[in-house]
Amino acid sequence: MTKISLGKYVLAEMPSEEVVTKLHLHEDIEEIKRRVHCGANVNVHRVGLIYDALIQLFTAGPIIQGPDVPGITDPHPFIATVDIQDSSLKFQVNPSAWGLGYKDILIEVAHDRPSAIDAITAIAVQGEGSTVEADLTKSHFGKFLSIYREFPEEGEWRPARDIATNPTTNPRVHDPSRRLHGDACEWAGLCNMRYRMLLMYLKHSFYIEAPADFPSQSPRGALVSWAFGEMYNIRSLSEILMNLPMSPGNHTMAGPPFEMPYSLALPARNADRWRTHRDLLNTSIMLIDRMLKPGQPQERYLRSLRASDQTALEQVTALIGA
Repeated sequence: MTKISLGKYVLAEMPSEEVVTKLHLHEDIEEIKRRVHCGANVNVHRVGLIYDALIQLFTAGPIIQGPDVPGITDPHPFIATVDIQDSSLKFQVNPSAWGLGYKDILIEVAHDRPSAIDAITAIAVQGEGSTVEADLTKSHFGKFLSIYREFPEEGEWRPARDIATNPTTNPRVHDPSRRLHGDACEWAGLCNMRYRMLLMYLKHSFYIEAPADFPSQSPRGALVSWAFGEMYNIRSLSEILMNLPMSPGNHTMAGPPFEMPYSLALPARNADRWRTHRDLLNTSIMLIDRMLKPGQPQERYLRSLRASDQTALEQVTALIGA
């Protein structure tokens, strides 16, 4: 993390030029552009443009390949009404299950064009989009800008550890600045496994209808709970990795590789989906048993993780037979 890289985040999250001018931030943005070497011939691809495009996709109108329509000056492709299905509501994420009580986390549901546009607009207004409220502290753009203003100049302070860039466990990668070895490779492998488990829990949760009563005690509730657990596990594993050298004797620390698994496919049959989770849990337990060493600094964490996996395994086994 440097002031230059932070400035790029500010530019990516900034609102339109019109809003920047209204907020009297034109000089701030120009200073950041100069610092990151963003000249007049470089276009800043703001996140807000993505939300503008999404809103247009949900705005009905004549398709661009269609005949001319009187009074329409901006024909554009859009999502067909038949593809907007209100029956998907029962499978969508809801705030009570995923919001954790945080008001700043926007979780919206949509069943038609207006509700979809409202949801996209709400996220955009929060600061990732094309408009920003007067109170900058409520927007992502404003938070990045505040951090940028207080961030020290180069050489005054080093906020980030010296960790590997794009670390990998892939044996076909021979770049010594990326390839992990020794303990770091083992821990990165466990981190990759937990990342795969997280993605599989998330994907499976969208296959199950949310129950009307006691959602936390349902199979979908278990998947949601396990998904949050994996987020915390990945955070803990990342901290461990960033305190391990990427190879024995190396001064550069390792880091979480977040390598995509060879497959994220889920079987067609419900019982087989749960068997997929069973197999991943068994693999994780096997990795933990191989890594456990009496007296090691991470012994307590590994034993706790193994106990958690064993509990989840018992629940999954029961669901396979349900």
